[in-house]
Amino acid sequence: MRSIKKFRAEPFLQLALLLVLLAEFSAVKTKKPEGVGPHEDYGARAEIVLKDIPYAQAVPGAEKLKLDVYSNPHQGLWPTVVMIHGGAWIGGDKSMDNKVYICQVLAKNGYVAFNINYRLAPDFPIKLQVEDCLAALLWIKEHGREYGADPERIAVVGGSAGGHLAALLAWNPQDPWFIPTGQAQTAAIPRLKAAALYYPVIDLDLTLKQNAGAFDWLAHLLFTGEIGKTYMRQLEHISPVKFIKPDNPPTLFLTGDADELHLYPQSRDAAQELKQLGVDSQLFTAAGKKHGFTWQYWDQATVESAQAVVSFFDKYLK
Repeated sequence: MRSIKKFRAEPFLQLALLLVLLAEFSAVKTKKPEGVGPHEDYGARAEIVLKDIPYAQAVPGAEKLKLDVYSNPHQGLWPTVVMIHGGAWIGGDKSMDNKVYICQVLAKNGYVAFNINYRLAPDFPIKLQVEDCLAALLWIKEHGREYGADPERIAVVGGSAGGHLAALLAWNPQDPWFIPTGQAQTAAIPRLKAAALYYPVIDLDLTLKQNAGAFDWLAHLLFTGEIGKTYMRQLEHISPVKFIKPDNPPTLFLTGDADELHLYPQSRDAAQELKQLGVDSQLFTAAGKKHGFTWQYWDQATVESAQAVVSFFDKYLK
């Protein structure tokens, strides 16, 4: 098989990559209307913001992975939330405005939010991205108290590709196939108390088929570094639909019913399946909203969704 780097340079893969990006972000290129105020006007506040704190290093000499902390002055330990940004596994950053807004809303409501970066495909496929996120959990377990965060009360939030990674952290954290970045072997990953998944990819294979069509094999290569049988074997570890089970933590899904990536049925069905298994799973439907609706932080649906996350987490972390 040719290497990822060789494929990446070829025009047809670049075209496939462009199509994925356009689909991912087509709903969010909305200009901020006049009169829209800052985040603080919409229920957000974080007086303490600490940026670019290193949390892991893949190998000596490599760039360190970093996170940001959002909080407010407080006594004792507040419950902890890990935020994972989206970007189709190939883009995005912890500085994305919609993720910062939700971190600030959480901080205002008595949480310490850790907003993490992770390495991106195609150079770093989904398996390594999960391992980066696991490393962040381990770092928070060890260092969270230094920032007023309780490492025994952790929840996760993620959107789109970040929602996919968040689901894996919540539903499949102890898979020995994953070695947390910077670790020599598997480690005891903290069990999460709850998860909030914004427009997440739950069935990875179905999502790639629905959005890449005949070029789905290119998407397989782009996001996992594999095609054919080896790709199918990876799905047993990296597709959250494989891990809908009764011991999952309480999970909140937040998705627009006009999601053009066809993700709303996945949220609806996963919520129903978990509920049937006895897991507290809830679905926040953003009526008429497309993928990435939280980019409009001033929109009523975004504000209400953020408050829904706070209420859901309050139930299990406070």
